Amino acid sequence: MKILIISDLHLGDRRHSDMSDAERLEKLGEVIRSTGAGAILNLGDTVSRKPLLLDEYATLEEGFGYYLQWRKSFGIPFAECAISRELGFFSKIMEQEADQLFDLDPGSAIITLLQQGERQFSQEQEEFIKSALDRCQGKTVIIGTHLPFPGSCSRKQDVFLKVSDVLRKKLESFPGRIIWCGGHFHWDQEPPQTTGSLTALYPSRFRISGRNDYSYTTLIDTVSGELTVNFHDF
Repeated sequence: MKILIISDLHLGDRRHSDMSDAERLEKLGEVIRSTGAGAILNLGDTVSRKPLLLDEYATLEEGFGYYLQWRKSFGIPFAECAISRELGFFSKIMEQEADQLFDLDPGSAIITLLQQGERQFSQEQEEFIKSALDRCQGKTVIIGTHLPFPGSCSRKQDVFLKVSDVLRKKLESFPGRIIWCGGHFHWDQEPPQTTGSLTALYPSRFRISGRNDYSYTTLIDTVSGELTVNFHDF
């Protein structure tokens, strides 16, 4: 299966000046269709936080309306990463839990996770991750979090996830392959970092006007293991 990673759409953001949300999503839809992706992993920050929203977005939940209509048009699974400000409505409108395992086919799965507090997982979440991995042995497992895995790109600011040594060892010795994808930084494309069974990367950036000069997405082929980076001039 081919899985396309998208991130940080920031819909409704007043900083966008070059095109409307509808135009931006239309262009992203062209990318999705051209890759032949069978599933999408969205790493979050789909709608910007309230202080940055255009006046016509009365609530964050309302801001997701157009996105939800847009994604229905593809007829493929979307796995969504939640962020803490969305928890009041996320499960209801996305029809998934913030921490969820998606079994896609016999050889691949996606795990989405929410981080709260001091950028780390609760004990209950860590047990969920371990249990999900035990169910997925031998598969290619793609893990999505809004904040990136520690050391998965060269940005120096200390806003990476915190991952316990116990969990890190389980990831690195997993009988299969794990690809951990993080967003949030709006950072440059860089090579993935691999240790044992774990590959960690920053796989996507969606351009915000005046701040970045390009966007890119990553397509993961769970059969061949190939990671293809696609650059886009939005």
